[in-house]
Amino acid sequence: MICDHNTIKGALAFKEVLSPEEDFIFIPGIEILTDRGEVIGSWIEEDLKTSHFPEVAEEIKERGGMVVIPHPFDAIRGKRFRVSETDLPYIDAIEIFNSRCILPRANKRALKLAEKYSLIQTAGSDAHFSPELGNAWIDFIGSTTDEFRQSLQKGEISTDGRRSPFSVHLHTIHHRMKRTFRRNQK
Repeated sequence: MICDHNTIKGALAFKEVLSPEEDFIFIPGIEILTDRGEVIGSWIEEDLKTSHFPEVAEEIKERGGMVVIPHPFDAIRGKRFRVSETDLPYIDAIEIFNSRCILPRANKRALKLAEKYSLIQTAGSDAHFSPELGNAWIDFIGSTTDEFRQSLQKGEISTDGRRSPFSVHLHTIHHRMKRTFRRNQK
């Protein structure tokens, strides 16, 4: 899945450069900051109109997408979504492995949450820089987007990955500091 923050533009731009001959399953998505934290809408091909969580979830589902909660226990991220039992009717999946989670217990807690409520389990590289691409993956039997989605829904997948090296986090901090400095110079 290819996601951009708060817009579908990055995913659609990626789709344009894909060749039909490539052996690549493309799933467009968006990682949107809601009033409750970050939420991923998978299989979405246009921007969402709201940022209020229940409305975002309903809009994603109306468009045939899935509501995925990324990195719900990563305490280092201020924008994480804290799942409550009242949220469960809106949620399709929990990201049980995020390669950018610095502390392994964040992913372990996400797995327990997904198992407790029988939610679909996903994994994500959460790549912000090219060396992070492919740090997380989902294995399934099949070769099409439809077969992938069916495997997800049936729980006939396995997730795996490797955590991003700490240097990636330092690079992210450096990048944010430069961006903040530039904004303050204007």
